[in-house]
Amino acid sequence: MENTIAIQPATIAQLHLLRQLAISTFLDTYAAMNTEENMRSYLDNAFSAGRLASELQNPLCQYWLADSQQELAGYFKINFCGAQSDIQDPDSLELERIYVLSKYKGQGIGKRLIQKAIDVAKEHGMLGLWLGVWEKNEAAIHFYEKMGFKKTGLHSFVLGDDEQRDFVMKFII
Repeated sequence: MENTIAIQPATIAQLHLLRQLAISTFLDTYAAMNTEENMRSYLDNAFSAGRLASELQNPLCQYWLADSQQELAGYFKINFCGAQSDIQDPDSLELERIYVLSKYKGQGIGKRLIQKAIDVAKEHGMLGLWLGVWEKNEAAIHFYEKMGFKKTGLHSFVLGDDEQRDFVMKFII
Protein backbone atom coordinates (compact mmCIF):
# COMPACT_ATOMS: atom_id res chain seq x y z
CA MET A 1 0.00 0.00 0.00
CA GLU A 2 1.34 3.42 -0.97
CA ASN A 3 2.13 5.83 1.84
CA THR A 4 -0.17 8.82 1.33
CA ILE A 5 1.19 12.15 2.54
CA ALA A 6 -0.92 15.24 3.04
CA ILE A 7 0.86 18.57 3.57
CA GLN A 8 -1.33 21.24 5.14
CA PRO A 9 -0.79 24.55 6.95
CA ALA A 10 -0.55 24.18 10.72
CA THR A 11 -3.24 25.83 12.82
CA ILE A 12 -3.20 27.19 16.35
CA ALA A 13 -5.33 24.17 17.35
CA GLN A 14 -2.33 21.98 16.44
CA LEU A 15 0.09 23.95 18.64
CA HIS A 16 0.84 21.11 21.07
CA LEU A 17 1.23 18.52 18.28
CA LEU A 18 3.59 20.88 16.44
CA ARG A 19 5.56 21.51 19.63
CA GLN A 20 5.98 17.78 20.31
CA LEU A 21 7.05 17.16 16.70
CA ALA A 22 9.49 20.09 16.70
CA ILE A 23 11.15 19.06 19.96
CA SER A 24 11.33 15.39 18.99
CA THR A 25 12.87 15.99 15.56
CA PHE A 26 15.33 18.61 16.83
CA LEU A 27 16.53 16.32 19.62
CA ASP A 28 16.82 13.42 17.21
CA THR A 29 18.88 15.49 14.79
CA TYR A 30 21.21 17.37 17.16
CA ALA A 31 21.27 15.92 20.70
CA ALA A 32 24.22 13.60 20.08
CA MET A 33 26.41 16.49 18.86
CA ASN A 34 25.58 19.09 21.53
CA THR A 35 25.53 19.36 25.30
CA GLU A 36 22.34 18.62 27.20
CA GLU A 37 22.42 22.14 28.69
CA ASN A 38 22.65 23.84 25.30
CA MET A 39 19.90 21.64 23.89
CA ARG A 40 17.60 22.35 26.83
CA SER A 41 18.25 26.10 26.60
CA TYR A 42 17.49 26.17 22.88
CA LEU A 43 14.40 23.95 23.10
CA ASP A 44 12.95 25.95 26.00
CA ASN A 45 13.27 29.15 23.98
CA ALA A 46 12.68 28.15 20.35
CA PHE A 47 9.84 25.72 20.97
CA SER A 48 8.02 27.23 23.94
CA ALA A 49 4.25 27.12 23.60
CA GLY A 50 4.13 30.92 23.75
CA ARG A 51 6.67 31.41 20.99
CA LEU A 52 5.08 28.82 18.71
CA ALA A 53 1.63 30.34 19.28
CA SER A 54 2.99 33.76 18.37
CA GLU A 55 4.63 32.39 15.22
CA LEU A 56 1.50 30.47 14.21
CA GLN A 57 -0.46 33.73 14.40
CA ASN A 58 2.16 35.84 12.60
CA PRO A 59 1.19 36.36 8.93
CA LEU A 60 4.91 36.48 8.03
CA CYS A 61 5.48 32.92 9.32
CA GLN A 62 3.95 29.68 8.13
CA TYR A 63 4.24 26.17 9.53
CA TRP A 64 3.25 23.26 7.30
CA LEU A 65 2.67 19.72 8.59
CA ALA A 66 3.19 16.45 6.72
CA ASP A 67 0.61 13.91 7.74
CA SER A 68 1.12 10.23 6.92
CA GLN A 69 -2.07 8.24 7.41
CA GLN A 70 -3.28 10.39 10.32
CA GLU A 71 0.14 10.63 12.00
CA LEU A 72 2.44 13.64 11.81
CA ALA A 73 5.61 12.70 9.93
CA GLY A 74 7.39 16.03 9.54
CA TYR A 75 7.06 19.76 9.10
CA PHE A 76 8.61 22.91 7.74
CA LYS A 77 8.53 26.57 8.69
CA ILE A 78 8.91 29.39 6.18
CA ASN A 79 9.39 33.08 6.87
CA PHE A 80 8.60 36.06 4.69
CA CYS A 81 10.78 39.18 4.80
CA GLY A 82 10.35 40.85 8.17
CA ALA A 83 10.30 37.52 10.02
CA GLN A 84 13.44 36.05 8.43
CA SER A 85 16.19 35.12 10.86
CA ASP A 86 19.06 36.73 9.01
CA ILE A 87 19.10 37.88 5.40
CA GLN A 88 15.70 39.69 5.10
CA ASP A 89 15.30 39.08 1.38
CA PRO A 90 11.96 40.44 0.11
CA ASP A 91 12.26 38.28 -3.04
CA SER A 92 12.84 34.97 -1.22
CA LEU A 93 11.33 32.90 1.54
CA GLU A 94 13.48 31.60 4.36
CA LEU A 95 13.06 27.88 4.94
CA GLU A 96 13.90 28.17 8.64
CA ARG A 97 13.03 24.62 9.66
CA ILE A 98 12.41 21.36 7.87
CA TYR A 99 12.37 18.09 9.78
CA VAL A 100 11.08 14.56 9.28
CA LEU A 101 10.66 12.00 12.07
CA SER A 102 13.30 9.26 11.89
CA LYS A 103 10.82 6.48 11.18
CA TYR A 104 9.69 8.35 8.04
CA LYS A 105 13.12 9.21 6.65
CA GLY A 106 13.93 7.70 3.28
CA GLN A 107 10.27 7.75 2.17
CA GLY A 108 10.45 10.94 0.10
CA ILE A 109 8.71 13.13 2.67
CA GLY A 110 11.60 15.61 2.84
CA LYS A 111 11.45 16.02 -0.94
CA ARG A 112 7.70 16.57 -0.77
CA LEU A 113 8.15 19.19 1.96
CA ILE A 114 10.80 21.04 -0.08
CA GLN A 115 8.57 20.94 -3.16
CA LYS A 116 5.67 22.36 -1.14
CA ALA A 117 7.89 25.18 0.14
CA ILE A 118 8.92 25.92 -3.47
CA ASP A 119 5.25 25.90 -4.52
CA VAL A 120 4.35 28.36 -1.73
CA ALA A 121 7.24 30.62 -2.79
CA LYS A 122 6.01 30.55 -6.40
CA GLU A 123 2.43 31.30 -5.31
CA HIS A 124 3.74 34.44 -3.61
CA GLY A 125 5.87 35.52 -6.58
CA MET A 126 9.17 34.81 -4.85
CA LEU A 127 12.39 34.26 -6.79
CA GLY A 128 13.92 31.78 -4.38
CA LEU A 129 14.22 30.04 -1.04
CA TRP A 130 17.14 30.27 1.35
CA LEU A 131 18.09 28.34 4.47
CA GLY A 132 20.84 27.93 7.02
CA VAL A 133 22.23 24.46 7.69
CA TRP A 134 24.82 23.53 10.33
CA GLU A 135 28.18 22.92 8.69
CA LYS A 136 28.44 19.60 10.58
CA ASN A 137 25.08 18.28 9.32
CA GLU A 138 26.52 16.58 6.24
CA ALA A 139 23.41 14.50 5.50
CA ALA A 140 21.22 17.62 5.36
CA ILE A 141 23.77 19.51 3.22
CA HIS A 142 23.87 16.62 0.76
CA PHE A 143 20.05 16.46 0.68
CA TYR A 144 19.73 20.19 0.00
CA GLU A 145 22.34 20.02 -2.75
CA LYS A 146 20.42 17.13 -4.36
CA MET A 147 17.30 19.31 -4.21
CA GLY A 148 19.07 22.13 -6.09
CA PHE A 149 20.24 24.40 -3.26
CA LYS A 150 23.68 26.04 -3.60
CA LYS A 151 25.95 27.32 -0.83
CA THR A 152 26.07 31.11 -0.93
CA GLY A 153 27.62 32.11 2.40
CA LEU A 154 27.85 31.58 6.14
CA HIS A 155 26.00 32.83 9.18
CA SER A 156 25.98 32.18 12.92
CA PHE A 157 23.50 30.03 14.76
CA VAL A 158 23.51 30.12 18.56
CA LEU A 159 22.53 26.94 20.42
CA GLY A 160 22.54 27.71 24.14
CA ASP A 161 25.98 29.21 24.73
CA ASP A 162 27.54 27.63 21.62
CA GLU A 163 27.90 29.83 18.54
CA GLN A 164 27.88 27.52 15.52
CA ARG A 165 28.43 28.16 11.82
CA ASP A 166 25.72 27.49 9.27
CA PHE A 167 26.08 27.41 5.53
CA VAL A 168 23.54 29.68 3.86
CA MET A 169 22.10 27.81 0.89
CA LYS A 170 19.78 29.19 -1.77
CA PHE A 171 17.40 27.69 -4.29
CA ILE A 172 16.60 29.84 -7.31
CA ILE A 173 13.09 29.45 -8.72
